[in-house]
Amino acid sequence: MTPRRFARPALLPLAALCGVIALPPVLSSAAQAQGAPPAAPPTAQAEAALTETVLTLSETAEVRRAPDEVQASLKSEARGTDAAAVQAQVNRAIQAALTRAREAQGVQVTTGGYWTNRDPQSRQWNASQRLVLRGTEPARLLELAGALQTQGLALDGLDWSLSRSVEQAAREEAGRLAIDSLRRRAAAVAEQLGMDVAGIRKLQLDAPPVAMPRLAMMRASASSMSSPAPASAPEDVTVSSTAMGEVVLRARR
Repeated sequence: MTPRRFARPALLPLAALCGVIALPPVLSSAAQAQGAPPAAPPTAQAEAALTETVLTLSETAEVRRAPDEVQASLKSEARGTDAAAVQAQVNRAIQAALTRAREAQGVQVTTGGYWTNRDPQSRQWNASQRLVLRGTEPARLLELAGALQTQGLALDGLDWSLSRSVEQAAREEAGRLAIDSLRRRAAAVAEQLGMDVAGIRKLQLDAPPVAMPRLAMMRASASSMSSPAPASAPEDVTVSSTAMGEVVLRARR
């Protein structure tokens, strides 16, 4: 029996095999450097940022104004064993005061809270109502308040304030002064650093509430019928404003 012969696979040359899996050539570092794109030049904005300094400042200015509006608070009180009679007494007093106050020129009159309660110890009823006078002519208003005192009302308080127009004008002036002070200080700091003020990047104006003087008045009793009108000499009111800003300083060229 003739033995079988198996065909041997043909062997490929090593060079041919290497050609099949050949990798792309590796460029040298010099070649990579020559083929890389050039770096972008710095922008004008980036160059300006290197020569600028941001300065944060805060300046406060104050102005003083004489209060031109006055408010007087009066009230009528009554006490007795009969609730209806006590309240009727207060009602008549307030109605008479309203009639008198409405005759005065330049005075605004309003009524305030009304309350009634009973004292558990004395078993008596107490009633009270408030009357408020407001105006920009203090002499006339104080004269009216004195007249109402003679009618039996008690002066409970006297408040001074700035009218809306005067307060607004004072705030605007204080704001201008604060901004001017901030700009002068920024210029002084820039000069010290050898730089120039390029502008104000951010600015904020803050005006706190105005504190008004309050003069508490002693309560007048019904027996002080001949007492003169209440006198008052309030102090000036301080109106302030604060300017806070970010100032851009630029190097001199």
